Amino acid sequence: MEIEQNIEIPVDPHADDVDAAFDFLVGQLSGISPFQDAVERLAQLDREEAARFAERSQIYAQLVSQNLAAQGKGGSLDLAFRSLAAELAVSMKLSDRTMQSRLSEAVSLMVDFPFTHHALQSGTVTVAHARVVMAEGAVISDTQRRIDYESAVLERAASVTPGRLRRLAKFAAEKLADIGFDERHEKAVGERSVRSFETLDGMSEVVAVVPTVLAAGILDRLTQMGKAVKAANPADPRMLDQLRADLFCDLLLTGHANGEPHAGLDAIHAEIAIVIPALTLLGEGNEPASILGRGPIGLVDAQRMAASVPSMVRIITDPVTDQVLSTTNYQPGKKLRRYLRMRDGRCRFPSCNRSPRRCEIDHTIPYSKGGATDVGNLAHLCKGHHDIKHFPGWTVRHSEPGVLEWVTPHGIVVADRPDTPVRFTED
Repeated sequence: MEIEQNIEIPVDPHADDVDAAFDFLVGQLSGISPFQDAVERLAQLDREEAARFAERSQIYAQLVSQNLAAQGKGGSLDLAFRSLAAELAVSMKLSDRTMQSRLSEAVSLMVDFPFTHHALQSGTVTVAHARVVMAEGAVISDTQRRIDYESAVLERAASVTPGRLRRLAKFAAEKLADIGFDERHEKAVGERSVRSFETLDGMSEVVAVVPTVLAAGILDRLTQMGKAVKAANPADPRMLDQLRADLFCDLLLTGHANGEPHAGLDAIHAEIAIVIPALTLLGEGNEPASILGRGPIGLVDAQRMAASVPSMVRIITDPVTDQVLSTTNYQPGKKLRRYLRMRDGRCRFPSCNRSPRRCEIDHTIPYSKGGATDVGNLAHLCKGHHDIKHFPGWTVRHSEPGVLEWVTPHGIVVADRPDTPVRFTED
């Protein structure tokens, strides 16, 4: 005989709170504080992280030393360094810039700041503290002065935050610097630049590296203009940050402050490339609009820009592989170049993301050696990676049209395919 049993198990919604309270009481009675235990564990993890950072730096520095030594007196040390960085970058799925920064930082730590390296090994300073010591001490080239600086600043590092240490280290380094501030500032001014970095949700950061006095003046003027717009129209719902951003775009794109959201879009006269997956062309997809070589953009912005351009390029992609199937345009002489620009979307070195507009179209098999001028032998490469392609030990070939197979000096094989959207299978 089967007996049906309906057993209800009571669930206490506050069980987690009860368990936490119980653990706290046990800790109080035993004299062991869960909070203090957690803090000590976090401190231990920081010490372990510092030790791992010191070990990684030592390995990076050894690789640099070995590879540069292998070049001998006649080799290009700069190109050898960039080749090593590129090989490590493709091996570890990082960008060349990130790897070059890691290698430079490691060499500086091991060669110029050995006491800081020892402090990391022993866990007496964190990685953040060590980077402050190195960054601010970079202006000191004299070995003995740098040792004096390093010893004095490390003594303070154990008792202050990285932010406070930076202020202390900056003034300490300035007293011992071989080159005066004005001369260094003049050099830094020569390295001023403007860059753009994609963030999330179709947004980007525009970073301008300019003299501090100009940066302060720019922000102040945008602030005053934003307040003026708000005063003239109190009903405007935009916050001051939003107003500053809109005015910034207006001034750069139109030369005057319109004050309206996205007004600067009307001043952009761009070549618009609309990517059309074959399924979307059939009305069965909803891919977002995008700018070539970058992420998606807002549909309203895309429509507004598309309405003002004299011509448009249509690209159709395969629904399975997302590879370019065809492209149409009205300039036949530029058809192949345009096709490659749409297909590649970036420098075709595996770890590079440089725009095709800042690259050259390279014959994988040189034209002088019989290489064809077609889609199966052409790809965009930036100057830096074009140089590395010819560095001893590197080889590259088209395993199929548009797919480049790179082989590094140490035999690592990396296949680079044109970037395509991430797909999800439907349940």
